[in-house]
Amino acid sequence: MTIPPALRLVAAAPRRPYARTFEARRERILACAWEMIAERGGDGFSLAELGERAGVAVRTIYNAFTDRDGVVAQAVATHYRSLFGDPAAELAESRSLAESLAMIDTVVAEIVRVRGWAITGAQMYFSARTSPRIVDSLRAMPLLILKGWLRSAEADRRQLALLGREEVMRSFANAQWALTSDWAAGRIDVAELAQAMKRNLIVLALAFGTTAGRAEGRRLGALLA
Repeated sequence: MTIPPALRLVAAAPRRPYARTFEARRERILACAWEMIAERGGDGFSLAELGERAGVAVRTIYNAFTDRDGVVAQAVATHYRSLFGDPAAELAESRSLAESLAMIDTVVAEIVRVRGWAITGAQMYFSARTSPRIVDSLRAMPLLILKGWLRSAEADRRQLALLGREEVMRSFANAQWALTSDWAAGRIDVAELAQAMKRNLIVLALAFGTTAGRAEGRRLGALLA
């Protein structure tokens, strides 16, 4: 995770409470939380351990994130933002099918790079014990890719609305995380993971695309065959 230069100087200062700004402490908590999630999973550490690693009091963590689930959800969102930029800006952008498929390549590369996180992320996503906040944060990751395409001229949003936009998006997110779980279990390799994730998006383009969108889906789908 990238820390702005101004905060980097603060974070590097001696660990005295009065020498750190609230934002610098928050950045450090998230960075350490992400490391611990990647190492042990979303429920594999306590806030006391996180506070010790980040050099802050547990009370500071509560003040910044309310509870442990809040820390995990925000750490997930922050890491994903480091891949694709500010989500607020992303929400205003549309992306072609080709651009959206390229984003999937970035996601797969990150899944392979941080295998521990991919495994625990899939486990958390499908676990009945995971809080709705964390599930929503995990679901937002694949949906960032899908929503960009849905805002493009290639998508027939009226047709999507007729069949249920929310259900389609939830099914897409479920499928992407299921594929991650299959890869983590060794049932598919990296190349199969990337192709299957892309096919999920191409299927939606064929089902909910405009005339031009469906044509692009057929063209790009043929390249994956």
